[in-house]
Amino acid sequence: MIISIGFIRSASQLLVRDYNWTKNSLESRIIDVTDLPDENLSGLFVEDDEHFSSLVSLLEKEKSYYPIVDARNEDLTFTGFEALGAHAFKELALKIINRWTMIQNFNSIENSFKLITHFRTLWAKDRLAFFEEYWYWMKRNLGAVDLSIIFNDVTSVEEKDDNNEKKDRPKLTQSILSGAKKANFVVGGAKEKELMTTYIDQSHGSFEVTEMNPEKGQFVAVVQVERSPILMLARVPNLNQLQRTTLAAIFNGLEF
Repeated sequence: MIISIGFIRSASQLLVRDYNWTKNSLESRIIDVTDLPDENLSGLFVEDDEHFSSLVSLLEKEKSYYPIVDARNEDLTFTGFEALGAHAFKELALKIINRWTMIQNFNSIENSFKLITHFRTLWAKDRLAFFEEYWYWMKRNLGAVDLSIIFNDVTSVEEKDDNNEKKDRPKLTQSILSGAKKANFVVGGAKEKELMTTYIDQSHGSFEVTEMNPEKGQFVAVVQVERSPILMLARVPNLNQLQRTTLAAIFNGLEF
């Protein structure tokens, strides 16, 4: 797992530092501001008000994906950020990510009735839209580096009937929404079918984290909504009780 944090260097450039979670190592790179929308950051520091003002329209779009922090509130300068060692960088990253996800979770709890009502409507009317919106909501509440949601779906396949005529017939498949900063939808194959089969017996209705590997920052969770199993796989820097409770509360609210 790679956790990437940026620091705006000028109106046209920023420094990105990539922390390798398993190797406890750091790499640095300078990127152009125009490439920021393509970066999967877990946080971004701003120090200069003038730079912030010149980039406000871009940062306004980015703030829904990760925290944008005034470096002065952390007593941090660009030079200090550039000089951080791996251990200090990890502590700083966890601090800003945990603070941001805590705010996201509290907001979700405060607006749980509205949120559950919205998700229920999508579940009944547009299943793919439900998973797309849930993917973004879950990623923010977890501060996930990447997230995959696997669910059962129905597609049409062309088969010949007893009269040798071609007809479309429904077929149960697995679909997957997966990505880092943004989600991509694809129809799953043998791998997704095997994963669903492996974990289906662990899905008993309520949200449950079935596997957690802190060393790699990986976790697997399963749940059922209206007898439909859902499998979630993510890489996260942390998974605390507040996050588990928030996820469980939303899924429990989807049960009619």
